[in-house]
Amino acid sequence: MTDNRDEHIHDEDIVFDSVDGVQSTTTIADEELLEDIDVLVKTRSSAALMNILTDLHSADIAAILNELEEEEAQYLFELLPPEEASEVLLDLHEHVREDLLEDLSAKRLTDIVEELDSDDAVDIVAEIDEDIAEQILEKLEPEDSAELRELLAYGEETAGGLMATEFATVLITGTVEDAIESVRDTAEETPDIYEVYVIDEDGTLRGVIDLKNLLLVKRHTSVSDIMDPEVISVRTDVDQEDVANVMRKYDLLTLPVVNDENIPVGIITFDDIADVIHEEAQEDIQRMSGIVDDVDSSSTIFGIFRGRLPWLLVGFAGELLAAIVLSSFEVQLGKVLAAAFFIPVIMAMGGNAGIQASSIVVRGLATGELALSRTFRRLLREFTAATINGTICSALLFGVVYFWMGDAAFGLTVGLSLLVVITNATLVGATVPLFLDRMNIDPALATGPFITTSNDALGLFIYLGFLTLIYL
Repeated sequence: MTDNRDEHIHDEDIVFDSVDGVQSTTTIADEELLEDIDVLVKTRSSAALMNILTDLHSADIAAILNELEEEEAQYLFELLPPEEASEVLLDLHEHVREDLLEDLSAKRLTDIVEELDSDDAVDIVAEIDEDIAEQILEKLEPEDSAELRELLAYGEETAGGLMATEFATVLITGTVEDAIESVRDTAEETPDIYEVYVIDEDGTLRGVIDLKNLLLVKRHTSVSDIMDPEVISVRTDVDQEDVANVMRKYDLLTLPVVNDENIPVGIITFDDIADVIHEEAQEDIQRMSGIVDDVDSSSTIFGIFRGRLPWLLVGFAGELLAAIVLSSFEVQLGKVLAAAFFIPVIMAMGGNAGIQASSIVVRGLATGELALSRTFRRLLREFTAATINGTICSALLFGVVYFWMGDAAFGLTVGLSLLVVITNATLVGATVPLFLDRMNIDPALATGPFITTSNDALGLFIYLGFLTLIYL
């Protein structure tokens, strides 16, 4: 098992995009290779392992480490040279990375951190124990250490916490040749350069030059003649979700970060924002499910319990309220037993309508597509849609009740109740996130449980109230 990689992994597994026909090549570690590596790790066959790992992409090595037991993953990771280990570390699942970082020595961590870009390095340093982090910062070059300390001072979920400090700049009085020279000087530290930022004598950001433009004009051309003065930037304290919205809105590959004096202090690249979008989406999904904390498959029992119990208790209280409403109409239900048959229909339809409306509004608020200035228009649209949907569903329910029970009055009562419940649930679903956002409460956190519990209580009250007023 020293050089059998070709039997288990294909360097050119072709993957076709069925939508637009785009073709790409990638290297994929299959199950058989994983089994072989697992055996080699357990037998501590380092030479054979290194022979295999040399030909694997860092993302594939990370995928293998994600599947191994903690001890085996630690052994395999220790075999990697610092440069490759730094790339692999960034692709690991968060809980796997945390386990590895706990067992690495300060010397090993320092070697890895030295290979990382500043934005990735600060993420790793922030994850480890404070004492170990301090040892690493002391072992780094003074310039690198000062840079990381500055980045660590920013909030983790802000533009300052996301940015890298390696970027190319040129004076506004310079030439294209000066800009190209700046690119060359920063190329080693900045693997992906898309733009050069133009500054004045005070360091203030004055414009931006696309790398393509540098290659299309003569070297003696003045920077001021080809730069774009309408440069888009963000301050260091801007929330990462707002940063993602800015980059998506303006289709940016990079975004400069400036301080209060409009002096560029870093840049954010799209690969960092792609991670943010994924994290924010996952967080919103968890919160809309009533999960407060970040919970993954590796979380402890206590962590899962602590994250979910609060909103289960909110739901419990809401359902108790619904039970109280039901008990208040005990006499009416005793007179018309058939009314109980349609309670699940009323509740489910109202709940679905409320969740649909709230999901659209929460997404709109999160992406910046729904401004508070357009609140009335959004509510009017939701009310109109709810009326149309409710009317159709109510008509269908009336028909079912009439042909099933032959009672037009009862069918009309049930159908009208459904119309009002759907309309009410939709308006609540659209209004609650807007209200929470206005109160600076995260809509994704509280909207789901609030809608579920309020719909059950209000829906039952509407249905049984109509039954009492119209039918009985």
